[in-house]
Amino acid sequence: MRGEAGMDGFAAEGFGRVADAFARVLEYDEGSGCEVALVRDGVPVVDLWGGTDVVRDRPYPQTALTRVASCSKGITATALGILVDRGQLDPHAPVVQYWPEYGQNGKESTTVAMVASHQAGVPFPEIGSHLQGLDYFTSPELVRVLARQAPLWEPGTAVAYHPATAGAILDEIAFRASGRRLAEIVRSEMAEPLSLSTWLGLPPERLPDVVHGRWVGEFPVMTGGVGKYAEQRLLAGAEVQPLDPDPDDAEQVAAYYAASVPAVGAVTDARSLARMYAATIGSVDGTRLYSEGTLRELTASLTKGKELLIESGTAGPDLEFGFGYQLPTSSMPAFGSHSFGHTGAGGRLGLADTDLGIGFGFVCSAMRVVGPEGDPRWELLTTAIREAISGV
Repeated sequence: MRGEAGMDGFAAEGFGRVADAFARVLEYDEGSGCEVALVRDGVPVVDLWGGTDVVRDRPYPQTALTRVASCSKGITATALGILVDRGQLDPHAPVVQYWPEYGQNGKESTTVAMVASHQAGVPFPEIGSHLQGLDYFTSPELVRVLARQAPLWEPGTAVAYHPATAGAILDEIAFRASGRRLAEIVRSEMAEPLSLSTWLGLPPERLPDVVHGRWVGEFPVMTGGVGKYAEQRLLAGAEVQPLDPDPDDAEQVAAYYAASVPAVGAVTDARSLARMYAATIGSVDGTRLYSEGTLRELTASLTKGKELLIESGTAGPDLEFGFGYQLPTSSMPAFGSHSFGHTGAGGRLGLADTDLGIGFGFVCSAMRVVGPEGDPRWELLTTAIREAISGV
């Protein structure tokens, strides 16, 4: 039964304060829908949802699915980790080892790890590429553009968020290395064994479960700056295509949700994010996604001490990355120093923490600008979880 706070689901004994924190999140979001899930030592201990799907004017459903923006990068990193664990992909190999055509115009020495950690120097398609709609995020022409363009800085020497291009490049690398696209790896190696509602390309029969996000308050825009990258970034901003479809355009919605966009287009829910991350650090229903050794390799910092150029994503001004995973900083406080995962535009979040043995997912339909100190909804939930586990 849906409670007085518009909340449904469960919180296991000892995790009642997480339910209390979630009720405060629902109040903060003024009735918009959201969900939170927590898996500890392979066992679900929190699975809560509530509020309203304001676009479709219905209670937020248990079966809700959302495009989770850059939380998709954590899903992509996990799929790549499976290839690393099986010896099909070497993170430190040059991209040209798998994709020879990429070795043009100063990108010859770019490694796979540089792409996954936002050091590749191709944060957006070259200006003037005239890619429209979904072609800007995923298309054979996008792949050709990325292969031929010159980097904006020497790869490996600086860090700037690659909102969509990193996913397109990594998808091509995965295909060349394994013969499978990331969408197939996610379904066959992650979603099916773990019973996840996670897709890079949503089946049309699940479209009725979609809850569309909506921006509340200020919409994030690119701001000015001085220097080659800053100026190029502003020019590129004029060519950026809409990240999400118009919810009133059924044809556009169907096309966007059916497309595989590994960096920003995953469709999932909070419980699936929590189960996936739990399975990166331990067994969930008999499935662990990769080994402890691979976990250490994937979560070692690749960007510490590197020059950080103007940030254009939603992760904050103090980015730090492992192999595709975002590592804790002030803008992603997480649970502690041994957390990893990825934020998503508007406040979505997926995490694992090896010290606490947990996988965590938070998905919201009310999308807010994430400030330098992170999202206050994250702080409410992560604090309650730490206190519940510690028994404070």
